[in-house]
Amino acid sequence: MSQPVRHVVLLGLMGVGKTSVGRPLSVILGWRLDDSDETIAREQGATVRELSEQLGVDGMHELEARHLLKALLARDRSVICAAASVVDWKPCREALRRRDVLTVWLQADPSTLASRFSSGPHRPVLGDDPTRLLRRQLQERASRFAAIESYRVVSEGRDPHDIALELGHLVQARRR
Repeated sequence: MSQPVRHVVLLGLMGVGKTSVGRPLSVILGWRLDDSDETIAREQGATVRELSEQLGVDGMHELEARHLLKALLARDRSVICAAASVVDWKPCREALRRRDVLTVWLQADPSTLASRFSSGPHRPVLGDDPTRLLRRQLQERASRFAAIESYRVVSEGRDPHDIALELGHLVQARRR
């Protein structure tokens, strides 16, 4: 019998649909939703974009890593929409390998992702060529995502609710 899941952690690059999948998944499971961007913004009193500008990229990534580690300590079951940068931090990768954590790597083409959020005021400014930046981030992080993933889903072209249903079935199967 496998270990029951306490936390489902949705991973992937910006714009891949972590929040869009996480919201219905938390409802399906009846678990708390912990969206990294929303929680950090609420706790810090500033948007992710504002925090990135104030703290710099490294400072923002540290905040995101600390948030994930704290979220994984929660006793109640949760769906966690984590920042992509958490895979760059060894303590986060180690915590994500726990047996009671189901990590889901959501994937989509970087050009699709860039078109989804390039105009969003809450997102960090990604420069003149967000597609190139996201391709570079994917290249740098792909092996880290793969090393900790429990499950991989291509989200491009799929309804987030359908993905949430698929993941809900996966979590239920782990309870048996």
